[in-house]
Amino acid sequence: MSDGSKRTDATAAFAERAQAEYDESIRHLVAFGSAVRGDDRDVHSEAELLVVLEDLEPERDLEALAREVGLEHGTVLEVHVLPAGRYEEREDHPFVERAFAEGDVYV
Repeated sequence: MSDGSKRTDATAAFAERAQAEYDESIRHLVAFGSAVRGDDRDVHSEAELLVVLEDLEPERDLEALAREVGLEHGTVLEVHVLPAGRYEEREDHPFVERAFAEGDVYV
């Protein structure tokens, strides 16, 4: 079983860089999924990120940052962006609940 450290390093690096650049736009940033939990059995190197944004202006920049950080760490980072208003409407959606319940919450 993988300990998930490679993935956690990648998600932590993404979170740090995203916050440094776009902190005021980010309401929530959560890394989740099997790779973050460490139960991916080293089959793949992928982690998912849920990013809730106050405005969608940095969305494409965050996707590019995820690709860049992923390449640096040998991990695929998949970014799911939600505008804050939609997040508020869908806080009880199973996808959002799972991300927060299972994930590493950075913001």
